[in-house]
Amino acid sequence: MTQQFSPITLGDPLQTLTAGGFVLTETTHPPEQRLPRHYHELTNIAFVIDGSFTEIFDRRSIECSPKSVLIKPPGESHANRYGCAGMRCLLVEISPQQLAELQPCSESLRDVRHLRADLASLLGMRIYNEFRLMDEASRLAIEGLMLEFVAVLARKQTSCAKGKPPRWLQQTQEILDANFQERISLAGVAEVVDIHPVQLARSFSKFFGCTPGEYVRRLRIEFACRELSASTKPVIEIALAAGFAHQAHFSRVFKAQTGFTPKEFRVLHRPR
Repeated sequence: MTQQFSPITLGDPLQTLTAGGFVLTETTHPPEQRLPRHYHELTNIAFVIDGSFTEIFDRRSIECSPKSVLIKPPGESHANRYGCAGMRCLLVEISPQQLAELQPCSESLRDVRHLRADLASLLGMRIYNEFRLMDEASRLAIEGLMLEFVAVLARKQTSCAKGKPPRWLQQTQEILDANFQERISLAGVAEVVDIHPVQLARSFSKFFGCTPGEYVRRLRIEFACRELSASTKPVIEIALAAGFAHQAHFSRVFKAQTGFTPKEFRVLHRPR
């Protein structure tokens, strides 16, 4: 029998904060934990910080890795299975009043969505950083970032409404996912998928909301975030492994994308 659970999390809550119509809760789950089928009363957004979990719905399962984002509308029945390292995430509930104020952008929150290597996932990292920093401006910053997050989702939904990307464009994404740490040229990828580079660039931006170069940059930053959070490797070693030519360039891009230097990010994301 499906049960309704409240408050937002069935894990161990570490800290909670309210910013406007958004309620944020940092929570952890132990390794290999399994949760029975349940649902939540309010729109639920999970920003995965560390670890992993699988969200199990009626007809599909979604594997959620670090720095990915999972969005669920209220009443969506699901079960959970957590990975061997457990999971830590930032959960966000959106009040009905806030959802009403977000119309028509809130339409983008009415379906289950899983995002990674995306501007939305980078915004999630910035929101979590403000949540951990928690100074006198953090509530205002978090509310602004959450509004930006919803706007990004709405634009993505508009792009997706244009139709499913062709197979060659999906293949392009797969090539970028598998080779983001290497030096990749647009011409080289276009040759592999047998499409003119101009058409590839135009179509990629249309369907994914960013250029191939921006997509690769996000993948590299996500990789670096995972390494900074989970290891003690030197920053230069992580920068090179992510695909950056030198540490200075990596640090500039990292701060532009996350709002923090690599060292600041590492301090904030150390396990508690």
